[in-house]
Order: sequence, then C-alpha cells, then structure tokens
Amino acid sequence: MGPSVRVEDLKPEEDTFASLRRRLFLVTAEDTPDALMRVLGVASVQQARLRALSAAPEGQHMAIRLEIDDQGDARAEALASRLAACPAVHGVGFGWRQ
Repeated sequence: MGPSVRVEDLKPEEDTFASLRRRLFLVTAEDTPDALMRVLGVASVQQARLRALSAAPEGQHMAIRLEIDDQGDARAEALASRLAACPAVHGVGFGWRQ
C-alpha cells in the first residue's frame, strides 16, 4: 500500500486563493513621455505587486492596464484614489481580474 493522504491535505489553503486574486486597474492618461512612469511611481509608493502591465496610445491619450495582487478593498480604493490624483491621469477604473 502507498502512503495515506488525508482529504485536508488536498484542500487548497485560503491564502492560496487570495494569492491568485488580482485587481485590474484601467487608467487613461496623457500621452506624454513621463505619464507611464508617473502611474508606475504611484503604484510603487503604494507597494502594489504588479503582475501584468500594458500601455498603448488611444487617440490623444494613453490606455494603461495594471494587474496587481489583491490586497483588499481598502487598498484598491486607496490606489485608485492616488492614481486619479496623479497630474497626468484623466480617469481610473478598477475591478477584479480572474
């Protein structure tokens, strides 16, 4: 007989699911050479763990997409608020990424 395995050993930990959850931030910013760096600077100061990033011109603006590890609703709202206050940013939206 092989080693016995308990059902508890097969259940994923709650923290495992938490580490898989991500927040998606969609930022509309000025299409200037420093706009992306300003947005990333805000995310860095807020200690957001960046998992994916894309940025592309969209008309006269730049569309920036940030995926970060979820750190709770309060942290997401704080990051969105700080991003919205950034001088180069015109709009911020955020939600869940699965």
